[in-house]
Amino acid sequence: MTINSIPIWLDCDPGHDDAIAMLISCFHPAFKLLGLGASYGNAPSENTSYNARSLITAFGKTQDVPIYPSAKRPWVFEPEYAPDVHGASGLDGTTLLPVPECEMIIEKSYLDAMEEAIITHNGEITLVSTGALTSVATLLRDRPHLKKMVRYISIMGGGIDLGNRNDNHSAEFNIWIDPQAANFILSDPDIKNKCILLPLNVTHKAIADQRVQDQIRGKGQSKLRELFYELFKFFEHCYKDAQGFDYPPTHDPLTLMPLLQFYGWVNPSVLQLTYRRLNLHAIEDRNSPDLGKTCILKEYNSQEDLGTIVCFDMNIGFFWEQVFQALDRAAKSSTIE
Repeated sequence: MTINSIPIWLDCDPGHDDAIAMLISCFHPAFKLLGLGASYGNAPSENTSYNARSLITAFGKTQDVPIYPSAKRPWVFEPEYAPDVHGASGLDGTTLLPVPECEMIIEKSYLDAMEEAIITHNGEITLVSTGALTSVATLLRDRPHLKKMVRYISIMGGGIDLGNRNDNHSAEFNIWIDPQAANFILSDPDIKNKCILLPLNVTHKAIADQRVQDQIRGKGQSKLRELFYELFKFFEHCYKDAQGFDYPPTHDPLTLMPLLQFYGWVNPSVLQLTYRRLNLHAIEDRNSPDLGKTCILKEYNSQEDLGTIVCFDMNIGFFWEQVFQALDRAAKSSTIE
């Protein structure tokens, strides 16, 4: 039986781990990347837009992936960035990123482009968000007729009794920077049951240790591999300084793994995905020391198809194999010399 490719739209804020999500989206045979939105988040949107274009250029995909500027700021709060983890540019640590050979598409808004992709792939498309939920929430708030056409929304964000931001370190960055947008997605009755959340509880298990980094670098004959190796080395030092990790967790690309199971590309016994069905709420009070904390409101029986799918574990070895295989393919089409 032939399984169709999985149509996805990626909204991201590159971002060292977003770069890996982009890599898998472009080079894993399961995925059909319809478009990419570059949002504020790890850095201002002008930086993340440049980074997205540079990476797509490095991949040799400038003719294949349309890139749009997406959300530039949160719904309510002033934007916050993460130079402590990603550097001022959002993608510090390498000199191998090429000058972009593609432009942002500005003749059509990201909202119009996402709507067109959703309508074209009605009932099959997944929206993947690896930064703030502002872009996805804005689309579905302003164009509610699209809600029923989306199959899943896969999100890197949140943490259950775990965090890396706010006074109490109880919130995860992507939810913390726009809790209002997050709550719109996680509380809407037409959307929340379609959401797949990859919180810190599982992403902190995807550690790029030295063995992983060595395999990414390979034998030193690929400039693209060297680029990713340098990015991981910078990421490692920043995480050690900012959050005390010996090696960096690789959050964002995990958003793609559950789709392989839910669309039938891999057997559940391969991915070994462990999840709970939860209703969630993020604290919005800017005066609270727990601003952005992800709170459980209700838990459902996992067979009820109610509540957000919140992932807690998966086969991390399988995940890294997908990264390595995507990198093998990417190295063959890379334009970096």
